[in-house]
Amino acid sequence: MPAPFPHQYSATISRTFSSRARVEAPPRAPLHGGPSSEFDGDAASWSPEHLMLSSLGTCMLTTFEAFAARDEIEIASWNATVNGTVERTPEGLMFTSIVLCIEMAISGKVQNVERTLEDAKEYCLILNSLRVPVVIETQISTPAGLLELASMADGSGDLDRDQPLAS
Repeated sequence: MPAPFPHQYSATISRTFSSRARVEAPPRAPLHGGPSSEFDGDAASWSPEHLMLSSLGTCMLTTFEAFAARDEIEIASWNATVNGTVERTPEGLMFTSIVLCIEMAISGKVQNVERTLEDAKEYCLILNSLRVPVVIETQISTPAGLLELASMADGSGDLDRDQPLAS
């Protein structure tokens, strides 16, 4: 059972040397952070850009899992890739597009998956905290084969965050 709101979160960022940091949120394992290689950083460090994209992917997974349990959908596998584009805009550097590609295998009440995805989109904290449009592409396999959602019958395969799924 989730804790009552509001929820408070904290992380500590300590400079280790020029443009490098240790990111901590005990009891979790620390991360080594710094600029991405595109900004002359160390490719082995977690960049803010990679952390943001991975936060989105993880949040969508855990939010979907919560609604899948409610909707009696069993998740056999889930693999997601999140790709983002950063560009210089009149407002400054920012993500201008993000695409979240999800491949999942499910069983149980698979007829509920469209509603489950819609609810996950609506309640995903990170997704709802972003200003950039996020396109969600899904490939869903079931024991009966690939599932085509009514909302994706046009062949685009996209679930645009700002567009509701068809009922």
